[in-house]
Amino acid sequence: MPFSQLAQGTAGRRSGVAVWRKIADSLTTEIRDRVYAETGRLPGEVELSARFGVNRHTLRQAVAALQTDGIVRVEPGRGMFVQHELLDYALSRRTRFSENLRRQGLLPSKQLLAAHEMPAPPRAAIELKLDKGAAVLMVETLDEANDSPIGLATAYYPALRFSGLQKMLSQGTHTTEILKHFGVQDYVRTMSRITTQMPSDETARLLKQPTNRPLLCVESVDVDMEGVPIKYGETVFCGDRVQLVVDAESAL
Repeated sequence: MPFSQLAQGTAGRRSGVAVWRKIADSLTTEIRDRVYAETGRLPGEVELSARFGVNRHTLRQAVAALQTDGIVRVEPGRGMFVQHELLDYALSRRTRFSENLRRQGLLPSKQLLAAHEMPAPPRAAIELKLDKGAAVLMVETLDEANDSPIGLATAYYPALRFSGLQKMLSQGTHTTEILKHFGVQDYVRTMSRITTQMPSDETARLLKQPTNRPLLCVESVDVDMEGVPIKYGETVFCGDRVQLVVDAESAL
């Protein structure tokens, strides 16, 4: 059944979902499926109104909702454009933040938000194979692509092995170089667990997104080449800016 018939039919009215919301949801799905990836530009009002069988007032309600959610931007005289092009974030045995972004022509950057020693949270202690309450170094960063936030990462390192790591991070040293300083010449990921959650007010503020938009969550464990855990991580990604790609040829 054509969208316009569904939206205007009895079933659509009974569902209690406004027609403009259905249009917004439909366009959101198309944007996430990269229907407009080539140009980044959506069709004009006349074309979209005809396609969905609605008047311009109804269409503008849908567009306003997409703007509020940060999914599109409207440029007077030019049209409507995708606000954030989805980027692929690969999860594999060699997951690397900077490589993931540079491969797509994006400039990676991180803002260090916090770094201090603390007792290991229960989950971190289990994944790092530490005794309950053992000390870890907690590092929180805001991950960015072309200066736009895409994720909030929290990492836990065994404090005994990596004493001084937080100071080196505050001096701007890259994580890979820091790990080499501590004798970790290379490392791989043994686990990535993907879930979803709603953001807190503070997380939404840092990621510059609404509090009603879900996040993609990745728990991960990295080990050195002897199989000893060196980092347990919890990263939340903006669901409308990032899509996770699992490398099927590289078991996690």
